[in-house]
Amino acid sequence: MSAAVNKGLGRGLGALLQNSEPVSDDVRGAIVNLKINDISPNAEQPRKLFDQDKLAELAASIKENGIIQPIIVCRGDQGYRIVAGERRWRAARLAGLSLVPAIIRELTDVQVLQQALIENIQRQDLNPLEEAAALSRLIKDHGMTQEKLSTVVGRSRPAIANTLRLMNLPEEIQQMVRDERLSAGHARALLALNHVSQQSKAAQMIINKDLSVRETEKLVKHMNQPQKKQKVVDPAYVLSVKEVERRLTGHLGTRVRLKDRQGKGSIQIEYYSNDDLDRLIELLEHL
Repeated sequence: MSAAVNKGLGRGLGALLQNSEPVSDDVRGAIVNLKINDISPNAEQPRKLFDQDKLAELAASIKENGIIQPIIVCRGDQGYRIVAGERRWRAARLAGLSLVPAIIRELTDVQVLQQALIENIQRQDLNPLEEAAALSRLIKDHGMTQEKLSTVVGRSRPAIANTLRLMNLPEEIQQMVRDERLSAGHARALLALNHVSQQSKAAQMIINKDLSVRETEKLVKHMNQPQKKQKVVDPAYVLSVKEVERRLTGHLGTRVRLKDRQGKGSIQIEYYSNDDLDRLIELLEHL
């Protein structure tokens, strides 16, 4: 493994392709040129998705201008492990570089994850699920509290709690967030629904109707309202009511309707003139 101290940034391909010398202890923290093949990605890197088109654009820029900002690495079992700057490293490989400017740091595993997370958050390079997964690892694997995370990553505790809640969504909806079909705001609104089937149904409605976060919140509120139970009607009872209506209509010679409400109700008898009313009264008085 080899490197040479780089005394300035943005010196282009010429500076990057100089012969390298072994890294010594006295240059740690300085900018050095490392062989690109001596560097490997960090398996715990929070960022998992890399846009290939944007990566190609960055590679073209690196060919023209070199790497302006060095990557940060620490020593690994073999060579160096990337702490921050994997996208730049990938683009440099696409550009055909053999050396990249880097800063070597001595870090623990938890510090590696912390710095990778902080750098990506500051650059806004993570999708909400990548950020949530990284925060979750710091809590579960390294015993950090939400209060400590708030200090480390510079986010309020409620913001961290809201981000972590995204991990409770079903995988189908998490993928929609990764694909940027749903925003973090949409996803958080869906968490108010108690059933996965409801969440999935609402997510599809958001996408199909291009709902805003506010509209999504209204949709979720409506879906959470108790649904009125439909009264189950016995077909035999309906037939019996119809039969009574038929018999009364025949007996009175006018239209009769029964309105039943759980054993109580009313009988509606129609008349079409005063004479018709007098006729009905007389009939009813002699029943």
